Amino acid sequence: MTTRTLCLSLLVLLCASFPAQVFELANASGRGRPGAAGAAPRRPDRAMAGSLMLAVALVALAALAATVAPMRWTFPPVDWLWYAAAVAFGFLTVPLEWAVGAAYVAVRYRRLAGIGLHRLVGATSASVVLAYVVAGAAEEVLFRGVGLHVLEGVLGWPVAAALAITSVVYGLNHLYFGAIAVAQKTFTGVGFGLLYLLGGHNVLVPLVAHAVQNLVVLTVLPRREAS
Repeated sequence: MTTRTLCLSLLVLLCASFPAQVFELANASGRGRPGAAGAAPRRPDRAMAGSLMLAVALVALAALAATVAPMRWTFPPVDWLWYAAAVAFGFLTVPLEWAVGAAYVAVRYRRLAGIGLHRLVGATSASVVLAYVVAGAAEEVLFRGVGLHVLEGVLGWPVAAALAITSVVYGLNHLYFGAIAVAQKTFTGVGFGLLYLLGGHNVLVPLVAHAVQNLVVLTVLPRREAS
């Protein structure tokens, strides 16, 4: 590994840290910010196109970062219990993120109002669900498989510092959805990072958890709200 390769890896990680912001802002042009007064309703076809664009962009960035990063893409065998733990944590992220959001609102506004986990995009069609599952997988490659590995495994940062930095950057990647979302995602980012570290540094473990979370948010929650 050369210094030039390492610097290139860090540069790619820096540039890839906030891809969701760029695409969400681009999708917002011409229709107003979600929830803004006078904003035109978001059409399902535009929502679907934006979701697919975001997924493609994240996959491309993750592939680029993984290609230039000083790491070996091997997947060591992991006890199946870690995958079971990943599935369980994926379900657990939903009440955990709600609790973080509720605590944030209670502390800042001295009252607890109804809050949602996410601003869901239009109709949760199969294409949108698939796009967000793929986007979540790409995020795990970026922030855990590459980012956490580079900081902890290559640069030799303390595990706690590497975990904190990658979790905060992962949370900030959702800044477009508001400060509450940043707090929520930073909190669950720590969980994804711990799954990666304790699960043998295998990115597939947090990837499973992230996929389960997105599936629950985009399929189970809308059904419960409609019932």
